[in-house]
Amino acid sequence: MGGRGRVKRQQVDTEDGWTVITHGLSNLSVGHGKKKGKAGRGSAQAGSMPTDLVQGLTAEKLLQDFENRTEKWKTTACAEHLESVLVKRKWSVDNAVCIGIGSFSRDWEHRHRAMWQLVLFISVISQLRTSDAEVKLYAQEPAFTSMDEEFLDLLSVHVCADDIAAHITPLTFVFSPFVDWYLLLPMFLNNKDPVLYVGNEILDDYTAFAQTEDKRAKLEQCNDSGRKWIEKREMAKLRDFEMHPHALNGMVVYWLPEADADENTPKDEKKGVGNEEEEGAGTGPATTEYA
Repeated sequence: MGGRGRVKRQQVDTEDGWTVITHGLSNLSVGHGKKKGKAGRGSAQAGSMPTDLVQGLTAEKLLQDFENRTEKWKTTACAEHLESVLVKRKWSVDNAVCIGIGSFSRDWEHRHRAMWQLVLFISVISQLRTSDAEVKLYAQEPAFTSMDEEFLDLLSVHVCADDIAAHITPLTFVFSPFVDWYLLLPMFLNNKDPVLYVGNEILDDYTAFAQTEDKRAKLEQCNDSGRKWIEKREMAKLRDFEMHPHALNGMVVYWLPEADADENTPKDEKKGVGNEEEEGAGTGPATTEYA
């Protein structure tokens, strides 16, 4: 890092591909150009991800893989545990956002992790959704390829180029598999109050993790946001996922108590998912876990 000049403020890409405003310098971004020769196949320079796609892969094959994994997911202890957490209350959810899940088609090991995470996301939706209540689905990930977008379209997931946070309301389920705290809190959860969240555990003090100038610049805001988040929510840690420990292990579920959720819900929207007119007719929500 020595010998590199500094700028007071600039827009850069993080190693995950998110564009942020920083006070330092960064050379990390999603790769967009294809490398040539054997050294370039499925490889990437430090700080970027592979540019090549899995050979012979199609959106239809991705869908088949997703469906096969969904059947396996249903038999796991993690899935059963998540359902037991969500079935304890009624839910009013009209949309769901998936943030930072990664690419399903790039030629790297992480695509398997991303697929298991998507299985969890859609499984939760299937539990939240009722026959008369539509749940709109959104996803944002800078590493998505055109094939990823085609695949997600088959699942009725709309890909956002940016500003997915605009879709987060008190009636939102947020799924954020391991987006770093200094991006997650200021970019996506700042002044947001979603009824349900699955992803990283939120802390009220990130001092130990603020080891760079960029992170320290966001520390006070993130600590404040984390403290407010924790104070009003209940939390459950998901059980380990034996089929791919790096995909789901370590994830938690946060939810607003029903009284608080009702206060945040407009009167004309209170009849929602798992909240039918009949008393006690709530539908049990889903299963979630992450690594």
